[in-house]
Amino acid sequence: MDTNKMTALKARDIARAKDPAFAVDTILAGVAKAAEAGKYEYTIRDYGFGTSCYCNEKDYPELCKAILKELRGLGYRCTVRAVERQFVDMWLEVRWDEVKP
Repeated sequence: MDTNKMTALKARDIARAKDPAFAVDTILAGVAKAAEAGKYEYTIRDYGFGTSCYCNEKDYPELCKAILKELRGLGYRCTVRAVERQFVDMWLEVRWDEVKP
């Protein structure tokens, strides 16, 4: 099998990374709800953060990198977290407390 061929999954990832607004808007809506509840943290597993980011950040899918760039540009601290037990649990953590540049 030729692994250099463009798969549909890879093509979607590249196209979505050009305009991650659909994901960023959803994440920011979740951030707003968390902030209204007095929280300083929001977690999400969608958009590949719960499955495709078990690697170094430079190897994340293009969509995930684009989302992180947008959120960090807005001043949020973003980290992909993982807990390894019988299965690996992963999520994106978005924080707005004591954000350091």
